[in-house]
Amino acid sequence: MSLAREIAEIWSAGTPIVYLVTAEEERAVAACRAAARAFEAGFAVWSSARGLDPLDPEARDPARLLEAVARAPAPLVAVLLDFHEALSDHLVSRRLRDLVPKLAAEGRCLAVVAPRLVLDEGLAQHAAVLRVPIPDEGELAAVLDDVLARHAGGRKLDEEPRHRALTAARGMFATQARRAFRRALRADPALGDKGAEVLLAEKKRSLARDLGLELVDTAGGAEQIGGLDSFKAWLAERTLAFSPGAARFGLEAPRGVLLVGVQGCGKSLAAKSVAAQLRVPLLRLDLPRVLGAGAGAEESLARALEAAESIAPVALWVDEIEKGFAGSAPGEGGDPRAARVLGSFSTWLQERRGSVFVVATANDVTRLPPELLRRGRFDELFFVDLPDLEARREILSLHLARRGRDPAAYELPRIAELCADFSGAELEQVVVGALHRAFSFQRELETSDLRRLAQELVPLFVTYEEQIKALREWARGRARTAGREGAVVDLFRRAE
Repeated sequence: MSLAREIAEIWSAGTPIVYLVTAEEERAVAACRAAARAFEAGFAVWSSARGLDPLDPEARDPARLLEAVARAPAPLVAVLLDFHEALSDHLVSRRLRDLVPKLAAEGRCLAVVAPRLVLDEGLAQHAAVLRVPIPDEGELAAVLDDVLARHAGGRKLDEEPRHRALTAARGMFATQARRAFRRALRADPALGDKGAEVLLAEKKRSLARDLGLELVDTAGGAEQIGGLDSFKAWLAERTLAFSPGAARFGLEAPRGVLLVGVQGCGKSLAAKSVAAQLRVPLLRLDLPRVLGAGAGAEESLARALEAAESIAPVALWVDEIEKGFAGSAPGEGGDPRAARVLGSFSTWLQERRGSVFVVATANDVTRLPPELLRRGRFDELFFVDLPDLEARREILSLHLARRGRDPAAYELPRIAELCADFSGAELEQVVVGALHRAFSFQRELETSDLRRLAQELVPLFVTYEEQIKALREWARGRARTAGREGAVVDLFRRAE
């Protein structure tokens, strides 16, 4: 159902206030104008800067606005921009409640257009709240056609570049898509490869700026990860569920995975490998930025998650999820709004639509809200520990190969033994530090350089041994091990 038709049906059912939660004023106003046209009703737009245009331009004050609406010929649709600021004033809210019977009886509709919801309990029962969705492909196609008509002389695009342009614009607001299409056409009138690059760059900027989402480049699949054998086997299994025959077999699209564990052991790399293996884009959700929107945090999060769904199939990476929701559980003295946002996010995890595979990572399990650990939010919970001996050898080999060295030329089993309790990030530093050492002597890398760095580097485990042991204890019985089966048992035996 189109937005204009939904507004018209709500109004015709006798609802005098329609609250449109959106940052796209132009699109919301156009939908309200279309709804008014369907009933041959009057139409006006109010803002504190221009009054009630065209009925009473001097009605810039909220109280005078309401008087002007009450006097205006019915039927009428009056769009109120940024009126949520006025609704926080009890006197304005009270005056509007007094007007509600008159508005409903005489066929007047107030359409409040605002980026966030501000509605007290007294008005809530008289209002219908609509969260304006991100444009679907049909709306984006109309925007593209309009841009082509206005700025490209009505040029018709071939099917392939048109489809690619519309796919690239998914997840953008209409105004953002319009600007992106114009810029892409100036760079490449046929919207070929260069035009597609411009659209993707504009999309990255708009997602990061307005929604706290970042399109992340993925370098390779699970083969780029050293160790994590159990996780990689599980991921290969879940990847098959994205194939066309999976739905016919009765499988739903996989929901996602939560990776908890020691810092620097490959959780972020694992998130990137998921997208590469599933062959879908990777979106990173910047939770602290989204939730830092204060009173508008719920709307900001809802818009970001809706954008992710519109881009589906996609992998959504929520890094260090515990930092975003720390202190939001009841009894922790947190902001009640944070608890509501956590509730909204948990509900979305449970009921989300489309192929959005969520990869969440966490370092500090003590700060994880219990809601996120419930079954059904994620398909599986994995514990990522320090790599075992074989995994350390694999990680060293990968980092040497990435830097143009043949791993077989070095005594990696011996180096791996020297690196007990090293994280993946620390193993990378062994290789990087050894290369620096060899370069300073103006010679090729030798095993002795790797041995020297392995002996000199102090791993995080030395400083945080108790915390890491506590993390392992928490994971036992609660999470699957991401590494080689039996590796965690070996670690416990070593500790005894």
